Amino acid sequence: MLTEDDDVVEAGIEQAQNIETLQQALAEEKEKTEKYLANWQRCQADFVNYKQRTEQEKGEIIEFANSTLTCNLLPIMDDLERAFASVPADLEESNWTEGIKLIYNKFRTTLEAQGLTEIEARGEPFDPSLHEAVMQQDGKEGMVIEELQKGYKFKEKVIRPSLVTVGKGRKRRTAQTNQKEK
Repeated sequence: MLTEDDDVVEAGIEQAQNIETLQQALAEEKEKTEKYLANWQRCQADFVNYKQRTEQEKGEIIEFANSTLTCNLLPIMDDLERAFASVPADLEESNWTEGIKLIYNKFRTTLEAQGLTEIEARGEPFDPSLHEAVMQQDGKEGMVIEELQKGYKFKEKVIRPSLVTVGKGRKRRTAQTNQKEK
């Protein structure tokens, strides 16, 4: 025969087991929640990184397209400069010539506003990352003597190196050379 005390004890044991089961279930759910939170935070960080990477790539694509377009326009600038150099003296002051010069200046200013800069060459030390040597002549060794074609940078990146003549030093007359000439 079960007594009232036994029923109370049995109910207490049953209640304690339920509490343990509930605590265990709560701990499992907390663990799941922490996993979900960690995964969500990781996904959020991945998405932020993805957005930054795509913005950077978009900027690089735009900059590449702009530099390509600018590089394709450089021969037009060269042609205009050659045309101005060969304008006859009697046409130099004409309205038509002045108008073309204004167009050229506007064209050049627009490209410079986008990031185009001319590479300084004449009188500068030869730098293979900025200049392309096509000839050597007597002159100060390692210095650019003459610029054959202008070079340009687009936002600090060389898009066309300057074609230059580089000094190879002055020839020195030796005693042997002097005797051979006699």
